[in-house]
Amino acid sequence: MAYTFVRPETGSPPSGLQLRLFNDAPVLPPWVRLWLAGWGLEMTNPRGSLKEWTPLVLEGLALRYESNLRTADKVVAEARRLLTYLQGRGVEHLSDVTAEMVTHWCWVSRADTHGQYRRTAQSTARNRQWVATAVFDVLSDLGAPIDTGTLVGDHIPRLGGTRRARPLTTEEAHRVREFADAGLVASRRSLLVVFSFAGGTASEVAWVRMGDVNPDKATVAFRGRYARTNPIDGWGVSKVARFVRNHPPIPPDHPVCVTPRVRPERAAHSVTVRLRDVLRDAGLSNRQGVSARSIRLTTARQILKSSGIEAAARFLGSPSLDNTARALGHNWRNDDR
Repeated sequence: MAYTFVRPETGSPPSGLQLRLFNDAPVLPPWVRLWLAGWGLEMTNPRGSLKEWTPLVLEGLALRYESNLRTADKVVAEARRLLTYLQGRGVEHLSDVTAEMVTHWCWVSRADTHGQYRRTAQSTARNRQWVATAVFDVLSDLGAPIDTGTLVGDHIPRLGGTRRARPLTTEEAHRVREFADAGLVASRRSLLVVFSFAGGTASEVAWVRMGDVNPDKATVAFRGRYARTNPIDGWGVSKVARFVRNHPPIPPDHPVCVTPRVRPERAAHSVTVRLRDVLRDAGLSNRQGVSARSIRLTTARQILKSSGIEAAARFLGSPSLDNTARALGHNWRNDDR
């Protein structure tokens, strides 16, 4: 199923999209609602042709990367090639897409300007995989019942040994907490560290509302495709309490870690940049395998040790036990059951 959109004043869909009514509508991500509002559209129903999805996906990608037009043009052009390729393979609906098709597209040779076909470089295949991930993420945000991780498959590494994010050591985690605040008072920066230790991705952390945080129960609710409620540790609860004490009240429906002025498509990037600042201030940014993602993996590793791989996957919002185990450096298939 995909979604059809109509102009509320006329009740008719743009670009000839057909209209079929369904009863239930999902909660859309903020960037999708912003995009629909900009076009004067309302979502009315789920539906499914890949051909119908194509213009919506390309518009969504252009919106995501509109702050850098050069990047946007490249991403949209490559995404169009992927969608055209899939249609050429006989794909009519999203359910027809397979991981094998996507992998083949990532590595398929193309003719150069002289008409010569050369072996696809690993860096090129990796870039195509990144675009495929962006395409499926947009589709998922729009409500398509697909799993990006399953369709994209195993990560294609960079040549030269791209460092894969790893969990922090105990000493590194202590330094991150120590440098979470740039000043003496608990800030938004410290809260995004709190919610990262609680297992949120950058986009999930960006859209935590005040009403999603429950200091009494020591939990935070993450929204989106893998909605879940995760625990906040004692350090995190104290930071939330200090922030609430020292700042004006935030309405329950307002984001906690970013200001309402931040545009939805830039919010996750803002979180990632500030997490990198914390790592830099803590003296960890140049350590092998340490990245903003390492923070959430740290708690996930603790949960893996105490409660097993399934609990760790739920904590991370991951639909794949294999991907979770790989991220945590754990060979779960050899576990005794």
